[in-house]
Amino acid sequence: LVGIRLRSVTDPESVRHLTWLSDVTAAMELISRRMTGDGPLDFAGYLDDVAAFWSRACEGRPVRLDVRGQTTLLPDSHLLPMAIITHELISNACRHAFPNARRGSIAVAFSRAVGGVSLVVRDSGIGADVIEPGEGLSLVQGLVEHLGGSMTIETAPEAGVGVRIRLPLEATLPH
Repeated sequence: LVGIRLRSVTDPESVRHLTWLSDVTAAMELISRRMTGDGPLDFAGYLDDVAAFWSRACEGRPVRLDVRGQTTLLPDSHLLPMAIITHELISNACRHAFPNARRGSIAVAFSRAVGGVSLVVRDSGIGADVIEPGEGLSLVQGLVEHLGGSMTIETAPEAGVGVRIRLPLEATLPH
């Protein structure tokens, strides 16, 4: 329904908001396909779906997407926030890092870390002196804080942007 509405809207601000809503809806739909209600979910499997989604979304653009995930079970409380975080970071890279048909790559890595998990999204795009968080990064920061985690951003002009998310897991889940 959002996609149908998006095709009929011409106002740039409305297009931006509806595109964001479409992306978040896609993130929720992809994660819900994998949720069985039988306990923790392997987030690496979800990342395979994300890779397929964003490869299609970036189709026709000279941007390569590399997604790697270490088998890691996440509790239900982390699934939707992590899905939105992942989509938001890839979306930011896809939309902002490669203007004017610039070539590049987006690398996504998800792994277990001591006491929790780590998600890194790094692009080889235009970078910046300083990143001023917009709505997307502010949402990511809020979700990361809600999960008790931390977020760091590294960037430099012509050196791309890298975002590292670290989240604690209260209990060690079986791998």
